Amino acid sequence: MSAILAPGIETIVRACGAGRFVPFFRNRPIGSETVRAETGPSGPLRLRSETEIMVNRFSLRQTVIAGFTADLRPEWCTVDACVNSRRMSLEVEIGRDRALTRYRSGEQVRPGRCELARPPLLLLDNCFASHAVAALAVRRHPPSTAVFIALPACEDLPVTRSGTLKVLLGGREFAPPALSLHLTPDLDEHVWVAGDWIERLVIPQTQMRVEWTATLRPSGGPP
Repeated sequence: MSAILAPGIETIVRACGAGRFVPFFRNRPIGSETVRAETGPSGPLRLRSETEIMVNRFSLRQTVIAGFTADLRPEWCTVDACVNSRRMSLEVEIGRDRALTRYRSGEQVRPGRCELARPPLLLLDNCFASHAVAALAVRRHPPSTAVFIALPACEDLPVTRSGTLKVLLGGREFAPPALSLHLTPDLDEHVWVAGDWIERLVIPQTQMRVEWTATLRPSGGPP
């Protein structure tokens, strides 16, 4: 592993306190996500993200709290979301060899279990911070690790490092990304890194782009 490619936990804490994610659909902003990170007795890194999205007749308010080890391996998370007027929640507990999930929507409760044959990454729908940390976690693994397992989907996730092709989206041309997460055989998420944090996420097939926007001066400690 390379220390140059592995930002410390304190660096992530400072970065999260200095901005927010802004998602764009067809080049139009459709919401925002604030991220706060801290270190504490519950684990080396604890993230809390608050997401609001509104596009056409779809509205989302979501809170995600997640814990990670020092090498950014996910340990647990909780999701509380309201999609239009429907509330739902998700709990994920990630052990050494397996992950347990519990999804609730109204009166419906659906438990799940996933055997971890590969390194796990936490990739939550509409939680851009989880995708950012997942990308940083990939960069901490040696190049020989080319496939991970995405949670809570419990599906193999191939990755490509140091792309050489430019990415086109909505009439704009972006430089080759630092890495690409192949979410499905037909869905790629390209990731750009600036310093020790994520600069941009792009999914061309859905015409989605997420920009990290600095709003505050970085602070030296937890929020």
